[in-house]
Amino acid sequence: MRKHHKKLVLALFSLVTVVFSATDPNDFAILKAFREGLENPELLEWPADGDDDPCGLSWKHVFCSGSRVTQIQVQNMSLKGTLPQNLNQLTKLQRLGLQRNQFTGALPSLSGLSELQSVYLDFNQFDSIPSDCFDGLASLQFLALDANNFNASTGWSFPEGLQDSAQLTNLSCMSCNLAGPLPYFLGALSSLQNLRLSGNNLSGEIPASFKRSTSLRNLWLNNQNGGGLSGTLDVVTTMDSVNVLWLHGNQFTGTIPESIGNLTVLQDLNLNGNKLVGFVPDSLAKMPLEHLDLNNNQLMGPVPNFKATEVSYASNAFCQSTPGVPCAPEVMALLEFLGSLNYPSILVSSWTGNDPCSWLGLACHNGNVNSIVLPSSNLSGTLSPSVAKLGSLIQIKLGSNNLSGQVPENWTSLTSLKTLDLGTNNISPPLPKFADTVNVVTVGNPLLTGGSPSNPNPSPGSGRSGSPPSNPSSPTKGTGSSPGDSSEPVKPKRSTLVAIIAPVASVAVVALLAIPLSIYCYKKRKDTFQAPSSLVIHPRDPSDSDNTVKIVVANNTNGSASTITGSGSASRNSSGVGESHVIEAGNLVISVQVLRNDFVHHVCGSYKADCFIRILVH
Repeated sequence: MRKHHKKLVLALFSLVTVVFSATDPNDFAILKAFREGLENPELLEWPADGDDDPCGLSWKHVFCSGSRVTQIQVQNMSLKGTLPQNLNQLTKLQRLGLQRNQFTGALPSLSGLSELQSVYLDFNQFDSIPSDCFDGLASLQFLALDANNFNASTGWSFPEGLQDSAQLTNLSCMSCNLAGPLPYFLGALSSLQNLRLSGNNLSGEIPASFKRSTSLRNLWLNNQNGGGLSGTLDVVTTMDSVNVLWLHGNQFTGTIPESIGNLTVLQDLNLNGNKLVGFVPDSLAKMPLEHLDLNNNQLMGPVPNFKATEVSYASNAFCQSTPGVPCAPEVMALLEFLGSLNYPSILVSSWTGNDPCSWLGLACHNGNVNSIVLPSSNLSGTLSPSVAKLGSLIQIKLGSNNLSGQVPENWTSLTSLKTLDLGTNNISPPLPKFADTVNVVTVGNPLLTGGSPSNPNPSPGSGRSGSPPSNPSSPTKGTGSSPGDSSEPVKPKRSTLVAIIAPVASVAVVALLAIPLSIYCYKKRKDTFQAPSSLVIHPRDPSDSDNTVKIVVANNTNGSASTITGSGSASRNSSGVGESHVIEAGNLVISVQVLRNDFVHHVCGSYKADCFIRILVH
């Protein structure tokens, strides 16, 4: 009797266990679809068909809480096949480990799995990812998508739904075909500690949202394909918490900021294969890093004595190869000058080593730099006071660039300087007082001359203005005038001389032509015509708005006078113009035309002269 009772209790207990451990039917259906999508399901070692209790019988690789599936862990099992697209109906799923298999096809959406904490899908062969894949993953902490060629033809970017995963601490998507700019919201994920995005097609600058990140420990943005990431390093040097910073294999430019020394917990810095220029900052040299890689950049100046345990700096533009050996003083002065010009690429590629005499735009005498000639070189930036250290300079020619700022006061200490050409730039006043022996050219700097570099010639009749003269290379010797006087450029003596001689010479030429022509007309006229007693040619009157030469013909008989004025046109009149002659004198051009009788009669009225002179002044 007791034995029978005992068996009944055990049977009831077993029945209760089965009832309470039975797998949710929907969860079981999804697991069944998971198995059916595989080409090699036997690797799972799940029971044969008909066993509908993965939770009760503890299927391998499946973990449950009560009747609900909470984990699937099938990593590194060489599984082949596709995943069921309704995987997100496992609503109690917390961990999904499918990494290092050969799953193919579309990655199913995980949207709505609010309890999902970790997702490892890396090292598979998924070919697409839905845009809502990460919507509503409020509990997500770990996401790994590495080595999946998502959207192979176009690339992809993290959907904005991921920004709601406020607990995300680890995001890895190396070689997963990411393209375009780095999403701004990633820098705003306050819990993110590890971001590994190496080997993609990212481009553009690191967003400002990463500035002053206090959580990020590891940032891997290295080896981007195509153009790669660009811009400066200013943002990353503010991330005080970063321990590993991999930026190699990109297109970062500019200098390494001195503020990089503020990254006190940084241990591994890799900047290999970028376009960084300028000096290695002292703050970086003093950092006790475990690993520092500066290879394949355009860093200049001396190689410092680094405190890093392991350091490499090959393929740069250092003036010396041995750490701690200084550059030549002239080299240091010129590199500071280069820095003030924002390190133009045309000069960075040439200004290498410790001998400036072979550098582009420079010339030397007796081993000392005596000439800087870089006109029209697309230079920008400001002028460095370091140039004053080049005591042998004879000429500095930097015209037709885009330089701004003031001329350093200490440039006036260059005692050998003979020529300073800064024409057609954007130099600001005040201009220092140079010695009278220095030819200073500033024409075409609107802030100095008050004109516009695009239209340096004043319009005719406009009077004197602050615009520079028409000769773009007009020098001003010893410009010691005050800034207010700099808007009135000094006129060259030659121009003044020409302005005086040209009108006199032109009147003389006209007179020489007019006298023989008058005699000729006298012999040809008819008996009824009374010869004029005098012919007076007036020089051009500057106040005359017509700006023409006038000829007055006076008649002795009746005392009348006729004044004839140049028409101001050089066109040919088919009804009255005969032979035409042009006379040039300095800046003055005179066109002399002989007119036929019918045209003269029309102009002169009762006079029937055979010829007439019209003088045009240009």
